[in-house]
Amino acid sequence: MDGHWRERALTFLAAANNHGDLAVKMSSLKQAKDILLSVEPSHAAELFPYLVELQSSPESVVRKALVEVIEEIGLTTMEHSSVLMPVLLTFLKDKENIVARQSIISGTNIFCGVLEELSLQFHRRGIVERWLGELWAWMVRYKDAVFGILLEAGTVGLKLLALKFLETYVLLFTSDTDDSKTPTAEGIAYLRFQ
Repeated sequence: MDGHWRERALTFLAAANNHGDLAVKMSSLKQAKDILLSVEPSHAAELFPYLVELQSSPESVVRKALVEVIEEIGLTTMEHSSVLMPVLLTFLKDKENIVARQSIISGTNIFCGVLEELSLQFHRRGIVERWLGELWAWMVRYKDAVFGILLEAGTVGLKLLALKFLETYVLLFTSDTDDSKTPTAEGIAYLRFQ
């Protein structure tokens, strides 16, 4: 990718945040995502604060798309994605059900990915890198927030997704009596929402 990727990504992020036309906002967000996924993760992470600014968008479809982008970018640039996790927590309480639902779906997939990486690092090296420990702390906060949804008044659809997250959580942390190994990558991938 050429050296102008940063300026192009910032232009697309500004358009996604400020343009009056919803179609332009969505297209700009997609183009910014494509650029961020095509560059070195550490370079992409420099622009994450600009991406996070989209959480204040008045359009629920933009906020939902932001959660989807956070999932895709967060799973590919995991080492740098802690700055994105507060958005998932915030959107669990979004006034629009579609945004809160997507936050649970995407958060579940990220939770599985982080747990998989945690397991792999621990089993390969016997230690977990600092960035992953920080990311896991965000995942614990996320888990607690999703569990809280089950106890609050809310829509059935949202509670159902929170229950699905609880099911995934229990399955991830329940040892198999036939095989005492930790969850495999294939098993974790199976549990992710499609």
